[in-house]
Amino acid sequence: MIFHQFSRLFAQVAKTASRRRAVHKMLTEQQIKVTPRAADRLKEVVDEGERLRLEVDGGGCSGFEYKIRLDKRLNDDDLVWRTEQGAEIVVDELSLGYMQGATVDFVEDLMKASFRIVNNPVAEKGCSCGSSFALKLD
Repeated sequence: MIFHQFSRLFAQVAKTASRRRAVHKMLTEQQIKVTPRAADRLKEVVDEGERLRLEVDGGGCSGFEYKIRLDKRLNDDDLVWRTEQGAEIVVDELSLGYMQGATVDFVEDLMKASFRIVNNPVAEKGCSCGSSFALKLD
């Protein structure tokens, strides 16, 4: 009896989670571009259930700062981009406004290897490390 009730409860939770996941909007190429190098590297580094989260926060040496991290959460206002291999990138709606049309790349140089936001059409200038930017004031 208890096992049957637990099974029904588990099935309801799984069904709700499945519906919740399907509700999230998918990002388009016009909103965020992802280089093949970034998509390949993302698939290599994520664990089960992890996604690459892109955020924009106030601060940094140029006014706004990119925050890029692995995250298992999926918030109600997140938009999702999925690679052919199944890895995912998420951006909340507010942050997307500050990087609409930008490209996610994976860059390796002598100092570090990291995911970066490049070619952001709404950014006017940025710091030399590429982690902060100022908005274009058209």
